[in-house]
Amino acid sequence: MLNNLVLVGRLVETPVVKLLENGQPYASITLAVVRGYKNVEGDYDTDFIRCTLWEGIAEATAEYCKKGSVI
Repeated sequence: MLNNLVLVGRLVETPVVKLLENGQPYASITLAVVRGYKNVEGDYDTDFIRCTLWEGIAEATAEYCKKGSVI
């Protein structure tokens, strides 16, 4: 059985594709995800989650998404 995690948030910075020594493309992104409930002060907290994208997904994200895009 596989575990699935679905995150919806905004990109903190525009993704840039880099290449490994073997030529494999990747992109590191940070996703700002707002929690679905308020804290004690009545504000929504935000979690910043680092993700690594590989190959086609990395290239497509860098081509079509920019800082602030919802993904």
